[in-house]
Amino acid sequence: MTKILDWRRSDDPRDVIHLAVQAIAEGHVVAVPTETCYVLVASALNPIAVDQLHRIGAVNQDLPLTVISRSPDEVLDMVPDLKSAARRLIRKAWPGPLVLQHGSSHPFSSLRCLPKSVVEKLMSTEGEYRLWLPSHDVLHHITRLVSGPLVCAIAPSSKTTREIDAAYSIGDLIPGQSVLAIDAGMVESPGIPTVVGIEGNRGRVVRSGIVTREHLDALSQLVILFVCTGNTCRSPMASALMRKKIAEQFPELASQKSSPIVAISAGVSAFGGDPASHGALQAIRAYQTSLDDHQSTQLNSHLVEQADLILAMGQRHRNVIVSQWPETAFKVHLIAEDGGEISDPFGGPLEVYQKCAEQLDRHTSYWIQSLDTSSLIRWDTTS
Repeated sequence: MTKILDWRRSDDPRDVIHLAVQAIAEGHVVAVPTETCYVLVASALNPIAVDQLHRIGAVNQDLPLTVISRSPDEVLDMVPDLKSAARRLIRKAWPGPLVLQHGSSHPFSSLRCLPKSVVEKLMSTEGEYRLWLPSHDVLHHITRLVSGPLVCAIAPSSKTTREIDAAYSIGDLIPGQSVLAIDAGMVESPGIPTVVGIEGNRGRVVRSGIVTREHLDALSQLVILFVCTGNTCRSPMASALMRKKIAEQFPELASQKSSPIVAISAGVSAFGGDPASHGALQAIRAYQTSLDDHQSTQLNSHLVEQADLILAMGQRHRNVIVSQWPETAFKVHLIAEDGGEISDPFGGPLEVYQKCAEQLDRHTSYWIQSLDTSSLIRWDTTS
């Protein structure tokens, strides 16, 4: 009989997590929530538990089993030869409902240390593994405490009339398929994770799910973020200049529905919704581009996390970003490659704005030549 622990009404949620970790350590299969569906998890170090999980997965055709990663960086332990395109995709998509299916024949892969019978149940017919980092506090806490990697399969639903055979609440679970289930209520976004395969910079959808093709295109974009103070002068002019140069440098991308390379801007002290300053509007027209539709944007976590390259106008802006999001320091640079500052033209005469635009034109030319487009994913059009 399945024992249910209510995550939402527990006096101390840590007790729920500790009981789940204990059950996994003892070789049981445990039902836990993700953002899209409930999954059944087991320790990858326990062949008997994995065998039970595999039988459940076979019922749901959710094979091969999926390895749960603690972070995008941990994937490099499992797939040491993971290419830059796949690394960039999972850094943007995780935690989230996207599963990466990828081969790993590398001799130092941590997956090769698992029991042979477990490895067989993880490998697809193409010799690939499925890797996933779901977004849910329950799984986040469990993976931090459990010893060794976890594997999972989508929990089948007892509602046989449902189009997608997945449990979205504890009430959907088939009785008797787990000894412990953590009830966190109805999932936020009912569906199943999308499974994608990446080989080099070629991508394919292995199994359709909640992440649409349009969302995959957005996740695959190479995003260049320019940052200044109020986002009405320097960073908008820089992003406009970069967009023009992207179109000139990569004309083959112009015909695509969603551009694989985008340039955006934000300000560390922007109010949000303000138009570009009059001087910036005038100065940028000399470069056959426009800021007529620009509205200022306050710098936020989503922009910083999704950006692949962040170019700050001055050291103060860089310091603000790095102090607030220290894990992103590797991708934050000054736009002036010589380490100089781009002075704020706000409130000055047109000549000051024109001088600023000249500087930004020179520096954006440097960065457009420095772009590494080898990590851009080209999705199979038949996916």
